[in-house]
Amino acid sequence: MSEFVLPEYTVLMSVYKNDKAEYLDAAIDSMVVQTVAPHDYVVVCDGPLTAELDACLEGWEERLGSALNVVRLVENHGLGYALNAGLHECGCDVVARMDADDISRPGRCKVLLSKMVSERLDLVGGAIEEFDREPGDMGAVRMPPLSKKDIDTWLKGRNPFNHVSVVFDRRMVEQAGGYEPFPWMEDYWLWVRMIAGGCHCANVPDVLVDVRTGEGMYARRSNKAYLKSQVCFFSELRRLGLVGRAGQAKAVAERAVATLLPTGLVKLMYNKLLRTKVGDCRGR
Repeated sequence: MSEFVLPEYTVLMSVYKNDKAEYLDAAIDSMVVQTVAPHDYVVVCDGPLTAELDACLEGWEERLGSALNVVRLVENHGLGYALNAGLHECGCDVVARMDADDISRPGRCKVLLSKMVSERLDLVGGAIEEFDREPGDMGAVRMPPLSKKDIDTWLKGRNPFNHVSVVFDRRMVEQAGGYEPFPWMEDYWLWVRMIAGGCHCANVPDVLVDVRTGEGMYARRSNKAYLKSQVCFFSELRRLGLVGRAGQAKAVAERAVATLLPTGLVKLMYNKLLRTKVGDCRGR
């Protein structure tokens, strides 16, 4: 892709009091050492932080100087609200999302930006590998659909993008209305509205981010509030004409089953049915 000039980009993150300072430090560091370095970093503090998290950010402010913009919200509002606040502070039109407890692989942004420029995309993501204690300890990869055709199909029943992996055109996100309140579903709901508005998008097969999961992620899928949000979400998809009655019922039934199962069985189900083994994927 050497014939393409890659755009400058901003890293957008959100952190809140329950995050761990050591994880935040590793997450920021993984973006600092990208082979195509960011232009700037926006970290939104979603409400007051712990002393350890504040100390971590102060250390990075000393290291990165004016390239790091720490935005502090007085109260905790949730991920969607925090990311919207950060979008307005981004210095570039291209934004790379990052979570406060995951680790991007060094070539992540070069791969995504090359894809974005060569195919004139507004949104592009990649595969992620989940881990519990150390990267590689689970061997479970969430491989997204690659083509626009497959993304449109997946959209009707599953989130077609790994949120932490994406880069996007900020203007397209703002045109779609930005992140809207929808518990646990803010990114999925954003992709739906962006694609409905004509967004050009794709995924790459490369594993680009190591993502912490542990029992917390699977316990969430056994949460009744999580199921309620899913029911509302697929009702919205049906209202928009993206799924029919049968598709809505199937999606809700699958999630209801996960709510009723013990956390251990939910974890087993996701790893066996919805994840790919590392050996079947390409990493960078």
